[in-house]
Amino acid sequence: MQKPWVIFLLLLAPLLTSSITLAAASSELQIRNAYVRGLPPGVANTAAYMTLVNNSDADIVLTGAETLAAKSASLHATVKRGGGMTMEHVMSATIPAKGSLELKTGGLHLMLMGLKRPLGSGDSVRLTLKFEGGFVQTMVVPVVSVLDE
Repeated sequence: MQKPWVIFLLLLAPLLTSSITLAAASSELQIRNAYVRGLPPGVANTAAYMTLVNNSDADIVLTGAETLAAKSASLHATVKRGGGMTMEHVMSATIPAKGSLELKTGGLHLMLMGLKRPLGSGDSVRLTLKFEGGFVQTMVVPVVSVLDE
C-alpha cells in the first residue's frame, strides 16, 4: 500500500509543472500597440487590435478573449469571398516562437460584440486574452476613435 503523501505528490506534480509553464508563457509574451476602435453611439460591435510578440522558443496559441464591456469577444479573420470581404470566426491563432502576430484591420482581430455601452475616445476597456493551456493575460486597453486611427 502506498503512503498517502506519495499519492498526493503524484497528483500535485502536473499542476506544479503546468503553473511553471503558464508563468513562463506570461513572461515571454509582449503585447504592443493595443487599442479598441471607438465608433459612433448606437454601433453594437467593435474590434480590438494589437501586436502579440512571442519571445519564447515555443509557439503560443491565442484561443479567445473576454471583456465586461461586451456580451462576447472572439477572434475573427477578414477573408475575401465572392468578390467581397467578410468576417469569419476563428477558433485560434498561433503566435510563432520568436515571432509575432498582428491583430489588425483587414486581417485577424478581436471582435467585441454586443457592447454594453458606447465606447469613445478616452475610454478604456479591460480585456482578457485566453491562451492554450489555460494561460490568460489581462490588460486595460485604450479606446481610439476610428477618426484618429
